[in-house]
Amino acid sequence: MLSALVIAAVIVSILGPTIKRASNLANPPYLAIPVALLAAAMPCLMAYLVLNPGPTLDEADISPLAQEVTLQVPPDSALLVTANLTENPKGSQPGKSNYALALSGQGWASKATGEIRRKVKKGDDDKVDVNVLEGDQITESGKRRAGKWGEDLEERFKLKGDGPVKVELTNFDGDAANGLHLRVIKAPPPAWLLWPFALLLGAIGLAIELRQGPTQLGGDIAFLALYGVFLHDGVTPADSFQKVAFAAFPAAVVGWGLFASIGYLVERSRSKAAKEEERVRRDEETARLAEANRRRRGR
Repeated sequence: MLSALVIAAVIVSILGPTIKRASNLANPPYLAIPVALLAAAMPCLMAYLVLNPGPTLDEADISPLAQEVTLQVPPDSALLVTANLTENPKGSQPGKSNYALALSGQGWASKATGEIRRKVKKGDDDKVDVNVLEGDQITESGKRRAGKWGEDLEERFKLKGDGPVKVELTNFDGDAANGLHLRVIKAPPPAWLLWPFALLLGAIGLAIELRQGPTQLGGDIAFLALYGVFLHDGVTPADSFQKVAFAAFPAAVVGWGLFASIGYLVERSRSKAAKEEERVRRDEETARLAEANRRRRGR
C-alpha cells in the first residue's frame, strides 16, 4: 500500500506542475497528454509486475547444510532469493549475511551474489516484527517476512535458460539468516526493452517542448518513463517502500540531467540568437535614422 502511495505521489508531483505550465500557454501542446500518460503508466505497470510476480513456479530451500538443489524452470523466468532469517541472531554479524550461488542449466552457467541486511536491536533477541509475506510462513528453515526501512531481505536474478537448473550455494557467511528460500517466478520485461521505449518517450516530449513548450516537458516525461525502468532493477515483493522511493533518484539524474539539460541548452541558444537578431535590427534601424538625419541636414 505504501509503495502505491509513493508512486502516486511521485507521478502527481511531476505531472501536476507540468500540466499547469502547459495550460498557461496560448497554444497548449495537446499531443503531450497521451505521451505523458504513457510515461506515467510505466512506473505503475512495472511496480505491479515486480511487487506482484504471480504464482511460484517452483521453490526450494538452500543452506550451508543443504548446499545444492535442482529447480524446474519455464522459459522467461527469474529466481527470487529470500532470506530465511535466524530466529535469535547472535555472533559478530547478527544483522548481515552474504551469499554466492552458482547457477547452471542446459548449455549455460552463471553466478548470483547478494547481501542480506536486517535490523536487530542490540542486547535483545530478534525484536523485528514478523510481517509475514503473503503465501509465506514461519518454517523450520527460518523466518521470512517483508523488509523494513533500511533492510534488504530479497533479490531477483534473471535466469538465462529453462529446463532443470542446478543451484549450488558456494559461499554463505554472517548471522542474519540461516539459509535462503528460492522461488522460480515469471520474469518482468527485460531492461533492454524498457530503456529504448523510455528514451523514445523522452525524445518525443523534448521535441514537443522545443516546438510548442512548456519548458522541462521532455525532462518530466523522461523522468516518469525512466522511473519505471529503475523500478525494474532491484525492487522485489519483500522490499519496503524505500526502494520504490529511491528508484526516483537515478530516474531524476538521467531524465532531468539529460533531456531537461538539452531543452535548457536549446532554449538558451535560441534566446541568444533572438537577442543577437534584435541587436542587429536595432543597429540597422539606428543606421537608417542616422542616414536620414544626415540627408536632411545636407539639404
